[in-house]
Amino acid sequence: MNSREELQVDVHVIDDDKDVRNSVDWTLRSVGYNVDVHSDPEEFLKTFQPKCPSCLVVDLLLPGMTGLKLCQELLGKKANCTFVMLTGHGDVPSAVEAMQMGAVDFLEKPCTRQKLINAVQRAIEQLRIKHQEAIENEEIRARLENLSPREREIFEWMVEGFVTKEIASRLGISTKTVDVHRSKISQKLRIDSPAQLGHVFAVHLRGRAGRKSDKSKS
Repeated sequence: MNSREELQVDVHVIDDDKDVRNSVDWTLRSVGYNVDVHSDPEEFLKTFQPKCPSCLVVDLLLPGMTGLKLCQELLGKKANCTFVMLTGHGDVPSAVEAMQMGAVDFLEKPCTRQKLINAVQRAIEQLRIKHQEAIENEEIRARLENLSPREREIFEWMVEGFVTKEIASRLGISTKTVDVHRSKISQKLRIDSPAQLGHVFAVHLRGRAGRKSDKSKS
């Protein structure tokens, strides 16, 4: 299954200029995107579903709040979205701030049809990559749960950077026994390269840090 292809992403256009909304809507629908248009950012926030994968095309100057403020609120809610900023003025400081916040692009209106399409394509590709990484990381965590208690213990020492001889000494077992367990760990976690091992370590450490953070909050 190719999860990146199957991920469905909604595109939300937030701009108080009706002509711009209609133009962006038509352009993106013409290449197959599912588009919703909004004129009021506060009304948009009332109905927006943060967990749904979304690409936002946002005007910098909106009634009630700026486009940057809107994106900041969504990022604060950990919304699963990427965004492309639009502006009618060449505002360099705002462009810098938008890019620092993670905007995929900052387009000056009027922009060409292809520039808009390319920016949205990049934004959606970011979401698909993130989605695929989340699936792969969940699979790694599931494999980690299948380790035996001894394998898990040795794996934890491996994560801390200890080599076979050091692990054997700490656990009071032979280096041969440690190597056997390490081989089984690699098989269960489907590790066949140092790069894959490093990725598994990183996923495990992020999960461990997250659990510690949750405990400190409770």
